[in-house]
Amino acid sequence: MILFRLRFSLAAGLLLCLAALAGAQAPDLKKMDIVERSTPNGPVAFVDDVAISREEYINTYQKHVAEVALLTHDNKPSDEFRVRAGLTTLGELIRRQILVAEAQKRGVKVSDAEVETAYTDKLKHFQQDMKKPDGSAPTEEDVLKTAGQTRQEAWESLRRQLLEEKMAVQIVKEKGVKVTDKDISDFYSKKPELFKRSGQIHLNQILIVPKGGPKSDEATWKAAEDTAKRARARILAGEKFDAVARDMSQSPDAAKGGEMGMMAAEQLPPFFVSVAKAMKPGDVSEPFRSPYGVHVIRLVETADSKDITLAEAKPRIRAMLEQMRKDETVDKFIEPIVNDQKRTQIFLQLERTLAALGFDPKAPKKPEAPRDAAAPAPAPDAAAATTEAPSAPSKKAAAAPESTTTKSQSTTKAQKKSTTSGKTSTKKKGT
Repeated sequence: MILFRLRFSLAAGLLLCLAALAGAQAPDLKKMDIVERSTPNGPVAFVDDVAISREEYINTYQKHVAEVALLTHDNKPSDEFRVRAGLTTLGELIRRQILVAEAQKRGVKVSDAEVETAYTDKLKHFQQDMKKPDGSAPTEEDVLKTAGQTRQEAWESLRRQLLEEKMAVQIVKEKGVKVTDKDISDFYSKKPELFKRSGQIHLNQILIVPKGGPKSDEATWKAAEDTAKRARARILAGEKFDAVARDMSQSPDAAKGGEMGMMAAEQLPPFFVSVAKAMKPGDVSEPFRSPYGVHVIRLVETADSKDITLAEAKPRIRAMLEQMRKDETVDKFIEPIVNDQKRTQIFLQLERTLAALGFDPKAPKKPEAPRDAAAPAPAPDAAAATTEAPSAPSKKAAAAPESTTTKSQSTTKAQKKSTTSGKTSTKKKGT
């Protein structure tokens, strides 16, 4: 048996992302990605006789991939990334089932008021992310429709998340895990390279994409430049930059008035930096081209590079160390259950899929470099699939839990038995 950890780093998780899989008809293999094709047509795992269904697994996996696509504006992640995301998803669901079961065993409860508060907060966050270029926000019904969920389904998903988190916090308290001021100062002194703030640039932008995309002919590019010139003229005539951006920009940040925020110079595309260097705060640039379209930018402010003090860094270091130690403590708690073949059986063999792609299943995948914030999101990949999804053994008297969507875990521990799950399934489940 192999016990390993997969880290899936993301920005804040989203409550609602993807529609559930359609109907009970035969799957269209051409529309499945490499992970979906590798997933059994039955439970992907059993934890203490409770099944983790294919539907729950696929929904959660799709949510992970969708979140990364949303954050990086990349709808075509590689097969390696997808398989590693699939492994992370499996670890997350196993971890969740263990913690929720433990919480139920101990009588840990989550009140309706707690769920409603969390639901309201998540809904507001999602509505903000889904704002339209004109600044209008979607209704609750719009958000739920996009997610393919009812309010009750979203509610129950959140209840399980909160129950899992409560149990994790209780385990940490029982173990007396704490982060002291000395821990924080030691980390700060041992990692000085993490606390150097490079020069930063705060920009607003307007992006005009040529009709037909960046590969359009010269006449189409000139038409886009003319549109950008009209946008700049409106600003110079006295209109607010953010109002013009909401009205005319086609960048992902248009709904926020073209606000890109304060960013380190090395995080920005070179074409932004080279133009901004010749500007003073408050200046609005002439239109200029990039691989994505025609831009007009406003330089809001700049900040020189400097060291971040311990006092400035302390809250973030504390939060990071607390999260790391919580993850480690919970991992140690679930490890015996995950490693016990009588308690945890797994039928999804993505390690073999990863090895077939030529990658080491044990080696963590480096995060794919995100596209810059100015790039319009490409169309979804519709690559055809060619392999069939295998069948999984059945488990008598075990009911699959309802399919839900969950928040992304910054840390998940997965246990894969690629070399033994076949033996386990034959011995304990039959075929």
